[in-house]
Amino acid sequence: MTQKQLAALSGLGQSTLARFETGGVAEFGSRKLLRLLEVLGHELSFTPKSSSFTLDDALAERQRQAQESSEAGNPPWSTSR
Repeated sequence: MTQKQLAALSGLGQSTLARFETGGVAEFGSRKLLRLLEVLGHELSFTPKSSSFTLDDALAERQRQAQESSEAGNPPWSTSR
């Protein structure tokens, strides 16, 4: 799709799209971005940022591995699966 076609479909100026494409736009609003994504058949979604790995996470992972190991008949100190 050309910039001219995208401009016509999105209602944005071709010069705006050209500057956006080359990083020449200082600010590009969310409405413009969402409109471009819609025209191009995409959407923007947000997911919560995962928190950093904590000591509690490490302990839970260790317990899970020990449980899996015992269910498989391996002693907890065994590294084989």
